[in-house]
Amino acid sequence: MLLRNLTRTTSFRLVLLYVLVFSASVLALASLTYFVATSALDQQIRARIQAESDGLRDEFMSGGLTRLMGAVEERRRGRLRDGLVYSIFDAGGHRLFGTLPASSLIEGWSEVRGPPDGDEPEGETERLAVLGLKLPGNDWVLVADDIGRVSVLGQVVLRAFGVVVLLSVTIAIIGGVVISLGFLRQVEAISNTAEAIIAGDLRRRIPLRSGGDELDRLAATLNRMLDRISDLMESLRQVSNDIAHDLRTPLGRLRQDLEEVRRLPRASGDYERAIDQAIAESDDILETFGALLRIAQIESGSRKSGFRTVDLSELVEQIAETYRPVAEDEGRTLVAAAASGVLIEGDRELLAQMIINLVENAIAHTRAGTTIELLLERVGKEGVLSVSDNGPGVPPEELQNIFKRFYRLEPSRGAPGNGLGLSLVDAIAGLHGLAIEACGRAPGLRVGLRFKLADMAAAAG
Repeated sequence: MLLRNLTRTTSFRLVLLYVLVFSASVLALASLTYFVATSALDQQIRARIQAESDGLRDEFMSGGLTRLMGAVEERRRGRLRDGLVYSIFDAGGHRLFGTLPASSLIEGWSEVRGPPDGDEPEGETERLAVLGLKLPGNDWVLVADDIGRVSVLGQVVLRAFGVVVLLSVTIAIIGGVVISLGFLRQVEAISNTAEAIIAGDLRRRIPLRSGGDELDRLAATLNRMLDRISDLMESLRQVSNDIAHDLRTPLGRLRQDLEEVRRLPRASGDYERAIDQAIAESDDILETFGALLRIAQIESGSRKSGFRTVDLSELVEQIAETYRPVAEDEGRTLVAAAASGVLIEGDRELLAQMIINLVENAIAHTRAGTTIELLLERVGKEGVLSVSDNGPGVPPEELQNIFKRFYRLEPSRGAPGNGLGLSLVDAIAGLHGLAIEACGRAPGLRVGLRFKLADMAAAAG
């Protein structure tokens, strides 16, 4: 099973592919080397024979057959093991010197087999390249050399490359097995983690190695994905609990009021008031569910496809202009200041909803006489949007909870609302990559959003 899994891994197949490519390249290189080496040696042998034949011709032209015979005899006595082979024939074809057969009396190049001289493999004869030279008077001189050395050299080259290929293939396969085993171990760890998560252990994570390779990067990415899934599952569990807790009261009250109306005899006006109250309760419940669906849609990221460059400075000024009278009617003062030309990539409608929720939250949870500040600043290459007030603020231990769904401070339980305003702000900020932070002002509360500014050149384009 291990061997079968091993041979199915991508790394092992890549190693095999590399081995095939490498072997093909070595084969091509061996063929080229064989051709070049044997051709060079063959040309060298033939050039030597040609030079010797030209020298013997000169000997004959200067002293006739007698001098030619003397020169050949001198060369024969002094020849080395790999020396040339000579033969002389007269005009009638009779051999005067040497051992080459009369069948070699062909002007130009020919090839013959001769007895072994000791450097051939056992059982093989000597291969000779013969150059026949016809002299004046129809005498012949033949000069030959062993060209079997060309084949020997070629075989040496091929054996050398064969050994290289064999060693390379062996080392590559061993390396492929080692690499594939490491790959399989990591894949097995990922598989075991997935099985554990399927079985319900959502805290299980893929172990990371110290190599920092692509599998480690994949494992780290999967771990972050699992963390995100775990957070979403926890959020879903929390939402379910919050829905059960926060909607049970209005639903129970609605049912109790309807039963009360049904049980006791009432005038027609009482029924109309009961129906109106039931409709108002239903609208509050539907508004809560609508807010939950809106948060879910935002967190899914589907609205990113509609991102455009938004002039946040203009948007802040418009919202301040609209909500300044609202704040005055509630006995608060809204102060706004926005740096010009602050651009951001995002959804204009959602960004407006985010700022409005922050302003409305400040108006709803502060006392009369409170000053609310809506500020947009440019800090280096970043923008900072903040909504702050000098109201009662939030206890430090509660700051981390105010963005949770349905979360409401105890003094605000009786006030209108569903506790989803700041949750929607958090979802919109997350969609746009805004860093959100809430901090106390002593007195009051400040909610700040930090983001990267959009490229003005790209926005203009």
